[in-house]
Order: sequence, then structure tokens, then C-alpha cells
Amino acid sequence: MNNQELRDLFDQLTECEKNQQLSQARELLKTVFNALLKSLYSIVRGEAPPRILRGLMEMEIAIGGEEGDFKTFDNQQMIDLFHRGKVVDYIQASFDGERFLAAAMDLGTIQRWLEVHDASPKNTRLSSVMFIDHWLRLFAEETGLMEFVEVGNASDTSSAEPKTGGDVVLPQPGKPFTEPVTGMTFVFVHGGTFSMGDTVGDGIQDEQPVHEVSLSPFYMAIYPVTQLQWKMLMDENPSASVGDQQPVEQVSFNDAMIFIDRLNAASPKGMKFDLPSEAQWEYAARSGGLNELYAGGSDPDTVAWFENNSDGSPAPVGTRLPNGLGLYDMSGNVWEWCRDIYIASAYKQHAKVDPVYTTGGRDRVIRGGGWHLDAWSARCSRRLAFDPELFGPALGFRLVMTVAV
Repeated sequence: MNNQELRDLFDQLTECEKNQQLSQARELLKTVFNALLKSLYSIVRGEAPPRILRGLMEMEIAIGGEEGDFKTFDNQQMIDLFHRGKVVDYIQASFDGERFLAAAMDLGTIQRWLEVHDASPKNTRLSSVMFIDHWLRLFAEETGLMEFVEVGNASDTSSAEPKTGGDVVLPQPGKPFTEPVTGMTFVFVHGGTFSMGDTVGDGIQDEQPVHEVSLSPFYMAIYPVTQLQWKMLMDENPSASVGDQQPVEQVSFNDAMIFIDRLNAASPKGMKFDLPSEAQWEYAARSGGLNELYAGGSDPDTVAWFENNSDGSPAPVGTRLPNGLGLYDMSGNVWEWCRDIYIASAYKQHAKVDPVYTTGGRDRVIRGGGWHLDAWSARCSRRLAFDPELFGPALGFRLVMTVAV
């Protein structure tokens, strides 16, 4: 495929975005992705020394059979060829490794996005389509396949968020924001000061003393990470109870950090994702520091899935009432990892502003309770220690986001 044919595909994609024709745009993304891989591979094949070329031809046969012709390969076969034929390694030797988008930003990530959105087309969002389009244009530029006078011409006219850093659309305080890689929705949490700990008096010693904490503003995901979102960045779904809209579970702290690293690498400049500190988590769970027993009120049956109502398994996210910030499942369903190292006496040593405990132990804090335990464990102030390498069928995570303005 020549440059003009590639440019025509990108022009068609831009028109689909402008008209919000998401199903057509999704199909064009697959076509553009495949065309870019084949165009780049053709260049590598044409420039490769005889020894490398023989290896590539053998790999083509291994993937496509004796009559295998890479020009007929689908996306997955091309990705296999890139990785098994060490094409990415060969390309990186000819390009600035950093500028080559970290080995093509893991080609498998784009393929997984396409597969997931084929399986669940209703979950496709314009912002997500535009981000993949933007990345493919960068890929074309960085590898010398094409030059663009302007990258990312399409604009989402339905969005009122301000723009920062070129074409990157960043969230605006007070409005829900959907990040473009996985479709995760965040709400803005105003900073403030609150009394952290067991303010009701039915907790245990590690929830004391109640102490005043001040927090800077942040964004928090309205749901724990779902299995659909997990699969967009990770190779395998570890969950015991499978369902796209169910929270991903059986996730260790270390697994969660790998997911976060991949999301940060794939996200537009200016956005940073992380696990919440336990101070952020409790402040958000209590609807911005209110004196709430559970995340959203005093009746666990209305806001939480726990042992009395869960029927022995986690539930799809968002199927109980939200709290005052519009956050769901912060009490019950699955426990959620926090950034802090667990120390029983942490509350005696907390900094007053934005505390995060990062020394003195191995275990990490988990919060929120789960479908398998009683309502007492789903209280907003309940904190528990858990080994960062372990996991369980009632343990997931939720993200916070900060934005560089």
C-alpha cells in the first residue's frame, strides 16, 4: 500500500470520527493498523541483509503455511510476525528507541483494544477511537511511513473540556471524564480537610486515633477496574467469576501496578494514574469526608454487596446505589488495593497534608470489604493488611488520576 492509499484511509477515518460513525471507524482502525504493519514490514524486508531475510521468510511460512504470504495476513498474524521474527528489535536498531514509541507501544495492546471492541461494540467511545487513531498517526510518522502536517484533525464537538498540550483533551473539574485508553470514567474529587478514622466508634485499634487530614484535589474512577478494562491492557483475565462488567479480581498489588504502568504509558501526556492513598480512598468513600458509616449512607443493603446479599459471588459494577460523589462499590463487592504500606500505628504518624505511608513494612493496605464478608468489613474506616504478591477472588482495585495543567 502506498502513501496516498494510507492517507486516504486516514481521511476516511477522520470523516467517520467527525460524524461519530463508531462502527465504521472501528473497522477502519483495523484496516489502517494492518496496512501500517504491512507497509513497515515491507520496508524492513526490502532492507534486511540475506541472513535476516531468510529468517523472516521462514517465519512467514511458520505463521501462514507453505503458501504463506504476509500480504494476506490478518492483524494477529502480522503481530506474531513482528514479535517472533524479531522485527521490532530490527526496527529499534534503526530508530531512536524512545521515539519509536517504546517498541510500537506494544502492538498487542492495539490488537486487544480492537478485539475487545469487536466483542462489545456498544462500549466503543469516540474519545477511545480518536486516541487509537492519534497513536496510529504517530506510528506512521515515527517510522517514516507518512508525514502529517497536523496530527489528529478530528475533534469531538460534543466535548467541552479544555485542551492542554496540543491535541490532548484533559478533564475539567466538576465534569465526569472518560479516559481514552480503556474507557474508564472518573469524577473530580474536591480537596478538603476531614476527620480520618473510626468516627462512629465500632472499629478496632488500627482505625484510631481519629485525626485531621487535608487532601489536594484528585480524580477517582467511579467503579473498580472491570474485566473489560483489564483485558484492554493485560494478556490474561485472572478473575474467578468472569464477566466483562464485573470487577477484575484475583489481582495482586504487583499485578495492579503493571496495569497502571501500561495505562500511563499508553495515555496522553498530562494524565497520571495510580492507586489511591488510603486517605484519598476514605475521603472519597465518605462522599468527600462526610461522617458516613458506609460509602453512601448507613444501610449496607442499598450501597454494598456483602455476604448477606451477594449470593456467593461478586456482582457487576454499579448495581448498588452510589455515594454522594457518584462513586459505586466502595463498600463491598471487592476489596481495593491502596498505595500505602500497612502499619497498624500509621494514624499516629500521618502527615497532615496528603499522607501516604511508604516505609516500615511489606504488606499493603486494602479497603472496602468484599462480597464474601459481613457488612462490618465494608465500613468506610475499615483497613486491612495484605501481602502485595497474594490475591483472592474478592480483591480488585480502583484508580485515581491527577492532571498536569
